[in-house]
Amino acid sequence: MRPSTADTLTRKAAAVLGGREGKETLTEALDRDVWIDFLADTGDCVSVSQEVARLVFETYEVEAPDKPGETLVLPRGDILLFGGDTAYPVATELEIHNRVIVPFSRVLEEVRDGKPRVLLGVPGNHDWYAGLDGFGRMFRERRGTVDLVGRSAPNEVVRFAQIGHFIQWVEAFRIGRYVSKRSTLPLDGYVPVQDASYFALRLAPGLDLWGADRQLRAVDFEQRAFFASLRTENRGLLLTLADPAYAFLEPNPAGQHIVDALDLRLEDDSVLVLTGDTHHYCREQIGKTCHVIAGGGGAFLHPARIMRQGLPEPAAEFPGPKASLALALQIPWQIVHGRSGFLVHLAAALLYLPAFTAVRWGGAPPMVGSLVTAAIAGFVCRLLGGFRNRSIAVYLLATIAGLIVGFVPMLARMTFAAAGGLFLHAADLYGARPWLVFAASVYVATLVFGAYLTALTVFGIEQHQAFAALAHPGYKHFVRVRVRRDGSGADAWVLGKVDPLSTSDPVVLVDQFSWTNDGLSAGARSMMPASLITPPSSDAAQKQRR
Repeated sequence: MRPSTADTLTRKAAAVLGGREGKETLTEALDRDVWIDFLADTGDCVSVSQEVARLVFETYEVEAPDKPGETLVLPRGDILLFGGDTAYPVATELEIHNRVIVPFSRVLEEVRDGKPRVLLGVPGNHDWYAGLDGFGRMFRERRGTVDLVGRSAPNEVVRFAQIGHFIQWVEAFRIGRYVSKRSTLPLDGYVPVQDASYFALRLAPGLDLWGADRQLRAVDFEQRAFFASLRTENRGLLLTLADPAYAFLEPNPAGQHIVDALDLRLEDDSVLVLTGDTHHYCREQIGKTCHVIAGGGGAFLHPARIMRQGLPEPAAEFPGPKASLALALQIPWQIVHGRSGFLVHLAAALLYLPAFTAVRWGGAPPMVGSLVTAAIAGFVCRLLGGFRNRSIAVYLLATIAGLIVGFVPMLARMTFAAAGGLFLHAADLYGARPWLVFAASVYVATLVFGAYLTALTVFGIEQHQAFAALAHPGYKHFVRVRVRRDGSGADAWVLGKVDPLSTSDPVVLVDQFSWTNDGLSAGARSMMPASLITPPSSDAAQKQRR
């Protein structure tokens, strides 16, 4: 991939938007403010994606930040900016089509205004599939005339997409042919202009937009050289990342590596960071940088940090810790009753089966089976707490959960034996009591497993597993940014819905903030190697729903 220069990309974007030629920045070419719609972590449930599209493609009236008492209309963005993880579980051509193109196209048919707009994006870890194949078909600039004959329409979901794709692949492999794919994944009215997975755009005088690619493990030399050539001390920066530099109020290694590779220091450089990957909203002030996580584009919800002693208080969140705690307490019951499927129940059954068989027909001591089961369960719980997490709390919680799971069958036998009664005598008559013990043990073990995941979340040890099992569809949002014409800064509004699937649930103003472009600090960093610097040519926001 060879990215366009910042000046070339700016000319492309200005041409799409009908701007004047010969201007250095987008606001100068348009002679007005530029509007950007930012969303990240899209393309999971089709119904939720469609409601997110309705949020994004609407106009809104809010109070003007610089003129109290007056209203300001927030128009649809000139630029639609995706912040990574375009579709789940992996952003293949099929999944992007089904989970993004289809639901978004359905809404775009209703709001079509004939005005062309710019499409930009950066890839996240879920986009890094088959060399960014699906991502490239959606975001890279079109070349020549594209033939879409024989492919499904943009608003038609391909049923059993992955199974069908596998069958196509097997058949193509057998007869020595290629698997057919859509050449492009178009959004009506949006024109992709970038040539690579990373880009730079001259937004306004003294203000650039950078989109960085996280890549598989580390930002490579070509990308570092590209951004190093753009660094000047008198230009501010709006930076789009697929991984936050700070997540759940703590430094996030993946995002920190990207920031370091770009030779930025958030504490010293005045940067507006827009990022996703974490599926909630959180705005923090980190030194001179305004760091915004807005991962509410459609994927399942992640909680806010619940227990946060000694951690900084964010400026705004959606949801907050109280709402996150209320949701977390539902997780054990949701898991045990199949909210996230029955894989956990199957795992518990397989875990108990050897010991159950040995005790039932082999006469093995129940204590031995319970201890072996407890050891296996504790080890699995320890892995789910984070392979690299060495805290005592993880070991303690995993040990407690493992012991409970291991000794549940023994306790169930004792309980059934003590209960007696006509029903249990009948169960003994038909030989059903052991199976009742087995079923009760699986149910309780699944409940304990859910409680363990909840404890990891509540205590801030592991933030993803429990809410992934909960698969909550709520608290969706996006960011609408107004880049001021003179480049002095930006104003942003975060709009969302607690329940996107409810027609009666109102759109809420999650957050509103302004960022001032102070430019990059002088002398805040050591000089980079000459070989890297010379590349190859080519606030007052209110907290909501706490």
